[in-house]
Amino acid sequence: MPAMFILFLSMLLQAEIMPSDALHFSGATTIQPIIEKISRAYFLSAGGSLQIKGGGSETGLKDIANQSSDIAMVSRNLSDEERANFTYMTIGYDALAIIYHSSQPIKNLTKKELIELYDGSICDWKEIGGKSINLIVISKKIDRGTLAVFEAYTGLNSPKHNNLLPNAKLIRADAWESEANINATLWVSGLKGAIGYVSYAEANRYEQMGYPIRISAIENVHPSIETIKNGTYPIKRELNLVWNKENLKVKQFIGWVKSGGMDSTIAELGFVAVER
Repeated sequence: MPAMFILFLSMLLQAEIMPSDALHFSGATTIQPIIEKISRAYFLSAGGSLQIKGGGSETGLKDIANQSSDIAMVSRNLSDEERANFTYMTIGYDALAIIYHSSQPIKNLTKKELIELYDGSICDWKEIGGKSINLIVISKKIDRGTLAVFEAYTGLNSPKHNNLLPNAKLIRADAWESEANINATLWVSGLKGAIGYVSYAEANRYEQMGYPIRISAIENVHPSIETIKNGTYPIKRELNLVWNKENLKVKQFIGWVKSGGMDSTIAELGFVAVER
């Protein structure tokens, strides 16, 4: 078969699978696997096509504001202003998991210890009963919803923010900054002195696959589906889909979601689906 014909056929098939009126998603890499996994089911049942990219929650919100995307994936609670300015749907819940290398024997952190690990007060794991090794702090870039959740819980702020108050409490300046959850998870699994924070669902998957990470309890409560549901784990967050009120392209997709189209996928990937 001539190469040019194969190329033409490939382009034709791609055009059929991803038409120009496809629904565009961008934002949180925490939510991205959910949308990727349901895209085929949605195509088969509703006939619509989805195009998905990450970039972080704040990127997703910027994209829908400038109309370069239809739906933002936002892995944090929305502000009152965002709830007023956009239409949104909470599709599930996740937790922020604090992870470190499994060679550390520590199984629980207090909120005070977590803050001191991240603000530079603690520089060696032995200071809180761990094996002696220099601490490597892994944080997140400022366009990430995961960072916003961490900041809200700890009261610490990324030093990369603009217009910080003079008395703002800061994450240590030498913290590594990751983008997607997988970056932070792989860094922690490869660095015995590292600590990071990521999606619980993702951390749990990697731990079950045998990666050398430990998911810490916080204030003696370990993250789990049960403790996320009952609210006893202290760092819970919403998983939101957000869109412009006037964007009618999303109507069919949101109707499909409300009918339960993605609930089984949310649970399968380790998140807590919204009860209907």
